[in-house]
Amino acid sequence: MRRVLLCLLLLALFLPACGRSEPPAGPDVEAAREAFSRGFYLEAETGYERYLQKEPKGRLRREAWNRLLEISLNVKGDVDRSIMLLEAMYLEFGSDPQSSADMLVLLGDLYEQQSNRAKAVESWEKALANLGGDQDKAVPVLVRLARAKRGQRDFDGAQEALEHCASLARSPELKARCLYETAQNYTFTQSFGRARTSLEALLALPGVPEETRALATFLLVDICEHEGRMADARKLLESIRATYPNPLVIEARLESLGKK
Repeated sequence: MRRVLLCLLLLALFLPACGRSEPPAGPDVEAAREAFSRGFYLEAETGYERYLQKEPKGRLRREAWNRLLEISLNVKGDVDRSIMLLEAMYLEFGSDPQSSADMLVLLGDLYEQQSNRAKAVESWEKALANLGGDQDKAVPVLVRLARAKRGQRDFDGAQEALEHCASLARSPELKARCLYETAQNYTFTQSFGRARTSLEALLALPGVPEETRALATFLLVDICEHEGRMADARKLLESIRATYPNPLVIEARLESLGKK
């Protein structure tokens, strides 16, 4: 799933260059394209790097950077080099709000892979400043930001991000994501009443995917158990037997509750 996400973000970074009429390519880029298409990635890297060195104002620099990033990330799996490439790309193309937002989102993901949450948070906060009211892109970033802040035990910061998330989300699916994360954040601070309110609001939304409803219901089971409402917990578990991603978990949980 992580690899698919990164590939999609790489595609988003590459699209602005592809939307224009393609300028003629010099020998370095032509050779690099040919090598890339044949899977000779080391040769492709050499060609694109040579182009970037020789053409500081070249019209194909975006393509060169993106190909180098694709090779580094999806072929070599070199996170450190990918971060270095993205930071260089951001310096060159950061004046374009949409491109810079895509780069910063991916940069935050890579920092998170390195467990560098402080840098991940910084990158995602910068990305959000450029995304404005684009709910489809901003909501997933706000969820990432909230999780990272929660990992830093900054529960207030996480809650602030999630409140922004819920206010921005318009579709039931996106709003449900915000409410689910809000409920999880409240459980970390032992605010079970508020967590239950968020989950009940989620379950009242129309058009929420069944799997999301099942996950929210399962979290509500935890709250019922904490409050000593075992009968309600069992009833909720029975209601998601057919929709929860792992039915064996439901069976094990029912057995556990039966002993209490």
